[in-house]
Amino acid sequence: MLLTLQDIMARPAAYRRDLLNTLPGPRGVHLMGTRGHKGTENLAVFSSVVHVGASPPLLGFILRPLTVPRHSYHHLKATGWFTLNTLHPEILDPAHQSSANYAITESEFAATGLTPEYTDQCRAPYVKESAIKIGLTLEEEHQIRANGTLFIVGRVQEIIVPDHAVAESGHVDHASLQTLTVAGLDTYYRVEQPVRKAYARPHLKP
Repeated sequence: MLLTLQDIMARPAAYRRDLLNTLPGPRGVHLMGTRGHKGTENLAVFSSVVHVGASPPLLGFILRPLTVPRHSYHHLKATGWFTLNTLHPEILDPAHQSSANYAITESEFAATGLTPEYTDQCRAPYVKESAIKIGLTLEEEHQIRANGTLFIVGRVQEIIVPDHAVAESGHVDHASLQTLTVAGLDTYYRVEQPVRKAYARPHLKP
């Protein structure tokens, strides 16, 4: 199959959505927890989280255009805090259900049965059932002019992760935590045992 730009744009919108969403392959998927200024807790699935930097620790994600209400964005702008929580098989069904279009006054935690959890520092709710929990504050945002999406950058303020899952080197063992990944909007994959290679240097044979 060879698809030119013209071929892609000639396809139905749903086809283009699924093709371009799954084309890059499986990627990290997180539940983003936020809390509005009136106290309503929100939960949403995000599959665009990327590493931005380690000093300071920064993570970023893509937010779709603000042409309709974006509850997560509304809440994190109001409080400055959000959380990222990993998915694993035991919570896949309620986690996926949280992507439904609930009213801003309705909590996805209550709707799906997942449990909000707080620490003394973080003003946004964690997902108690998640293995890895990351608390962040809003650092900056950038509009992508090509399609009106936003790139949101958050500063990591705290990390909650099982002791056994972090090696002395700092590597996180996602296989032991059964962390899930996603391709597109609805197809989830298990993380398998990794193959770790030595740091690549010039003039060394592969």
